[in-house]
Amino acid sequence: MHTEIWRIVLVGLFTVFFGWSLGYPLEIVLIGAGCYLIWTFRIIGLLFNWIDKGMRGIPPDADGVWGEISDTLNRQRRRHRRGQEKMRRTINRVTRLTEALDQGILVLRSDLTLDWWNSAAKNLVGLRSSDRGSAIMNLIRDPLFVDYMHKKEFVGTIELPSIIQEGRLLEFSASSFGDDEIVLVIADITRLNNLETVRKEFVGNISHELRTPLTVIKGYIETLGDSPNNTPSVDKAFEQMATQVNRMQLLADDLILLSQFEADGQTTNRNPINLNNLLCEIIVEAEQLSSGKHSLHLNCPDSLSITSEMSAVRSALGNIVFNAVRHNSQGATIRISVVESAETVSVAIADDGVGIDPLEIPRLTERFYRGDSSRNSTTGGSGLGLAIAKHAMTRCEGSLQINSSLGEGSEFTCRFPVL
Repeated sequence: MHTEIWRIVLVGLFTVFFGWSLGYPLEIVLIGAGCYLIWTFRIIGLLFNWIDKGMRGIPPDADGVWGEISDTLNRQRRRHRRGQEKMRRTINRVTRLTEALDQGILVLRSDLTLDWWNSAAKNLVGLRSSDRGSAIMNLIRDPLFVDYMHKKEFVGTIELPSIIQEGRLLEFSASSFGDDEIVLVIADITRLNNLETVRKEFVGNISHELRTPLTVIKGYIETLGDSPNNTPSVDKAFEQMATQVNRMQLLADDLILLSQFEADGQTTNRNPINLNNLLCEIIVEAEQLSSGKHSLHLNCPDSLSITSEMSAVRSALGNIVFNAVRHNSQGATIRISVVESAETVSVAIADDGVGIDPLEIPRLTERFYRGDSSRNSTTGGSGLGLAIAKHAMTRCEGSLQINSSLGEGSEFTCRFPVL
């Protein structure tokens, strides 16, 4: 700017003195100003021409304010190109990363139309280049998928059979990001599903096969144990063997029941169930198991009923009550309370026994998980009771909630939907 000001001052002084010496000061000043404007417009024209061509090459040679402007634009151009190159490298890296994934990734606009996808998604769903801009519902028409995509908040995942390859099972998971855009992740879980099926069949078959030899062994133990010629030590050995065989039979029965729940999914055989009558039956069995060490109390309306599958409801509530008895071997007070609301019927089973470490609660419903061995070493449980209860509640379309603290007892709440 200083250079430009000095240039204007020098041109003005020169034209004034030169015009005064010739006797035409005004005319010479106007001619000088015109020449300066022509030169300025020429520089401006060269500068705009360079900008119109994308600022490629060397900027126009100029000094003063216009030279500073061209140099500033040239520096901005270099910074912009460096930023573009960095962004291009980042995009290429992300693209290579997504292309290397086995999971399909689709980006959907807010109106659920396709915007972008990787190669895995193309192979899993059978996408073509012409599908860009098409609604995802036009490609995957399953009602379960349509309901899932129209939810305001995406929770969990859904599993659907492949639309292009028979026998393939896909898992869909959606999340919102950016300006109301959606990323849809697709995973091929066929192998995992097949392994899970094999596992369930194996457990079910083994459990069934165990029943016959266990029945034979139990029969021989009872027969030989009743012999009058046995010594006390032999009688004790037969008694211990009978106890262990009974435990193995209970374990086999629990495994078979758990396999049935997992295989059948949600219940379809729903009937009215009087909760008061069912809980009274469970309490009678629990009192026999308790041997008088526990005090059981029931608070349930006489006529309260739910519509569900009897075996699943009995398994869920029975296992929880029996666990409360088994895991409080020194005795405890067990209270069963039933509360009805507009949407659910809640059955709360609370005891004032030894309680459970809150850190163990998330794992309590896992198969064969047993908490502190000092509490469970003499209970004789299989470690499957709460796993069965959880699957039974899922089968009834209900939920199981566990609250407990060491030394303060436990509370298990089963919530059944009102149908």
